[in-house]
Amino acid sequence: MFVGRTAELASLRAELRAAGVGSVRRAVVEGPEGIGKTALIRHALDGEAGVRVLAVSGEESERELGLGVVRQLMDEAALLGLGTDERAGGGSGAAFLPDGARSGGIRAAGEVDSCAAGQAVCQLVARSPAPGTLAVVVDDAQWADRASLRALSYVLRHVRAGRVLLLVACRDLADPWLPDGLRRQLAGDGTLLITLGGLSAGDLAELATDPALTAARRERGTYGSPADAAREALAALRSDASRWGAAARRLREHTLGNPLHARALLAVLGPAALADPGVRLPAPETYRRPFARRLHACAPATRRLVAACAVLGGSCPLHVAAAVATGIDEPLNTLEEAVTAGLLRELPGRLIDFPEPLARAAAYDGIGAGARARLHLAAARLADDDGAALRHRAAAADGPDEALAEELARFAAKAAQHGLWQEAAAHLELAAGLTQSPARRDELRTAVLEHVLIGGDVIRAAELAAVRNADPRPVRRYVLGRLALAAGRFDEASELLAEAWRHAEPGFAADVAEQLSWLRLVTGNRAEAANWARLSAGQPIAGPVARPYDVLALGGASGAGAPPGSLAEAVAHLERDEAGQACAVLKRAVTAAEAAGLPHHRLLATALLSVAEHGLARWDEAVARAEAALAEAYALGQRWLLPWLEAACVAPLAARGDHERALAHATAAGVAARRMRHAAGEHQADLAMALLGAGDLPARPGAGALPDERWSGASDLADGRFCAGTGGVVPDPRPARIEALVADGRLEEAERALATYERSGAGGGRRREAERVRLEGLLLAARNVPTRAEEAFGRALELAGAGGCPLEEARALLDLGRLLRRTGRRRAAAERLGAARAIFDRLGARPLVERCAQELEACGLEPPATVRLGLTPQELSTATLVAGGLTNRQIARELLISVKTVEYHIGKIYTKLGIGSRVALAAKLAAYGPEVSFPAGEAG
Repeated sequence: MFVGRTAELASLRAELRAAGVGSVRRAVVEGPEGIGKTALIRHALDGEAGVRVLAVSGEESERELGLGVVRQLMDEAALLGLGTDERAGGGSGAAFLPDGARSGGIRAAGEVDSCAAGQAVCQLVARSPAPGTLAVVVDDAQWADRASLRALSYVLRHVRAGRVLLLVACRDLADPWLPDGLRRQLAGDGTLLITLGGLSAGDLAELATDPALTAARRERGTYGSPADAAREALAALRSDASRWGAAARRLREHTLGNPLHARALLAVLGPAALADPGVRLPAPETYRRPFARRLHACAPATRRLVAACAVLGGSCPLHVAAAVATGIDEPLNTLEEAVTAGLLRELPGRLIDFPEPLARAAAYDGIGAGARARLHLAAARLADDDGAALRHRAAAADGPDEALAEELARFAAKAAQHGLWQEAAAHLELAAGLTQSPARRDELRTAVLEHVLIGGDVIRAAELAAVRNADPRPVRRYVLGRLALAAGRFDEASELLAEAWRHAEPGFAADVAEQLSWLRLVTGNRAEAANWARLSAGQPIAGPVARPYDVLALGGASGAGAPPGSLAEAVAHLERDEAGQACAVLKRAVTAAEAAGLPHHRLLATALLSVAEHGLARWDEAVARAEAALAEAYALGQRWLLPWLEAACVAPLAARGDHERALAHATAAGVAARRMRHAAGEHQADLAMALLGAGDLPARPGAGALPDERWSGASDLADGRFCAGTGGVVPDPRPARIEALVADGRLEEAERALATYERSGAGGGRRREAERVRLEGLLLAARNVPTRAEEAFGRALELAGAGGCPLEEARALLDLGRLLRRTGRRRAAAERLGAARAIFDRLGARPLVERCAQELEACGLEPPATVRLGLTPQELSTATLVAGGLTNRQIARELLISVKTVEYHIGKIYTKLGIGSRVALAAKLAAYGPEVSFPAGEAG
């Protein structure tokens, strides 16, 4: 299965096509062992019509065989019938070698005539039958004999005609074994150089789906238990991309994306092991064997230094590694041998490390159990960090150790106090492995599950929860209920949390009540959500991670007592239309949640920060934050946040004019919410659809989702609940709805909607008041009361200017300009419209920029699209056809010009518009709307 390498494949195939039209082409592919050079070349050449491939390869054991690769080339040519004639009789390729190079016996590399051999290869290429392209491939050139390499250099210099692609693959073009002349040829300007790096995590995730690898895992019995096999089968059925995504990311870090070693690990490890940070990944045999050969060729002191580095893990000072290894008299000389052998690398500050993660794994795997324990104990004595010392002692333990287990548990408690939840979980996992009591082991594993879950990794927590645990305590019900809530299984969460509450102890009662408040909020019962949040806040022992005031605020029931810097404070600012203050508070909240190690709170704060930045017309920042938070929530498995985070992306995208992406997010929010029966999220999705004009204004969070008595029905719309100003993530869609009604001439409906909007305006700031007055002006203008409408727009401008609301100011200028144009005052209209367009352009509001341009053109004072784009009519015609998907030849036929003229016009268009692709050109023209989408014949 071949994955990735899209750009590299395209480059090689382009060279092959260029060779096919009679131009000799040269290419070199370099990269370390196993990186996929041969696979790339084969994939690029396989299946190409009219291409004959003459492929040979160097071999390490034949490196001293004079002209060995040239002989291979001749023999392969004879087998393929390439270059043979009557004189050769179609026999062995040796017939093509000059007398001095024939194989009457094996000569030393210095005794053979490389130039004569190169000339023979050139003759072979020249006699290749036409038509068709000949691809001459020399793979593993670093193992080819020097005589053949010199002959190859001759070929590269002298083959100048024919349909030929000369392709060389090697590990490193700077390898001193390659002759200087050959290196210069391969590094020259006329040669395509492709340097392969590792595959991406996405490519590795795709590679993991290879049926051959799945079959290999099952055949080797690599599943730890029937439950492991069942979980992977379930993951395969559900196509759980996030689970494989986590595994692929860790595999990418471990192998640096090397496909040879990644495939070897994928054949023996399932996604659960690959994704689990508690499982140490081994080095595959493909890496371990050559590493072991290099290691065993070194002196005993060097082997001890490498083993000490493997136990210490990561970069470490040379003197520490030497002290752990013991018996190293000259550390610098020992390090020099290790670096020369490619086993270690030296870093600034006399630090040493392995060149790649697989090297450390191979070194660690090669240490015997007893030696490993002794090294870990030595490292523990020298460690200056309590956590590291405990981990080394745990690794050296040869059986249960209750005292050490309790030390690990105490250290985990301290780590949790500093928000290091995943580190705490790792130490608790070690403690569980060292205790002899099954009951204590289960208690510790419950704590591991809780810490992993609080640390945000729901996917990892779900895998831990699948392991059998007989812990009977109510706290386990609370932890499992918290997991079910985060995973979007609300019915299961309700049952587990209710049971935990019935038996709650003071130490976790606040956390249980807070989780129940979140559960009631997402399922639509805001009154109960508020009750549970207040109950959580009133517990005698505060939960270490509970944030009940945030639930109150997001549910629209915020009250006194919320701590400063909380989401509750930010929501209060948003309710008062104070986006700037909300933005400052939320940035601090995001930082605080990051420091506390609480991703779920940080993601919620980020969603609201996106809302605040949208209110400040910082749409690029708002989109970037919201989409980054959404991607992280998917990666962590925080499914309960997905509807909110999807919906948070909609408004800033719509404001920028990216309607398709906005609609995709709104649709995804609705799908996720309905799948989970997430009533609050479904309401946000409905609001997002209404904002886009793709749905009606919702009366409650999801029609039929919940009994009507749980919601105030139409009053939710009337008082603006669950919009951005009251803890939601979607701006109020009613202003846009009123504008649409006015535009459609449905003035009575618009008037009723405006009256409802006015009644719900308490607590709004100057921006909201400016918006309300502007809408009133729109309605007056539509009713043909221009004087009062102009006064309304003037008041809206004053309010927007005083409140520092550039977007609302520009909207008022646009509406006033339209009114002035319709009443015959075109120059005054153009002045307002120009000012509005300048603001919209600065804010990146492309749809509103275009609306201003249309109004200015209607004033008769705006130049046509050709002038605004800076194109001639002929260039605009060409650009329109390019954007329509026509090829250069089709455009030439359409405009009755030559293909070269079309190419000239396209080059000028790209330069004038500052773009570099047809896709970018289509997007540029689309921004100008239908006015540039005319038939070509109308351009002139």
